[in-house]
Amino acid sequence: MFTYTDHFTFDWPVRVKLPSGGNDEVHEFTGTFMLPADEMEIFEPRKAEDMAEMVTFARERLSKYWVGWSGIAVENGGELPFSEANREKLLRQRAIRIAVDQALTEAVLGIREKN
Repeated sequence: MFTYTDHFTFDWPVRVKLPSGGNDEVHEFTGTFMLPADEMEIFEPRKAEDMAEMVTFARERLSKYWVGWSGIAVENGGELPFSEANREKLLRQRAIRIAVDQALTEAVLGIREKN
């Protein structure tokens, strides 16, 4: 039996592409996301005056749905714990923000990027 919940969460792979020696090096972790009540919420049109506003909007939108993770290591050992402050720090990095956005999009819409 299917049980409906307003706050359904799910895990999804997040693939971060970082530049390395003229190529992309892919690193993966598991993101935990909250399913939007309406898929259109993640594609809400928003007019931005400049790139800074676009980035700010993307960070705010992703913060609403990216609610956890596992598999993000820290340099001194162990894993980076989830917190709002750590999430905001990660979303400041373009490569991570793009990877999280792509993971959320492919999970909600069932679309995977072709390699």
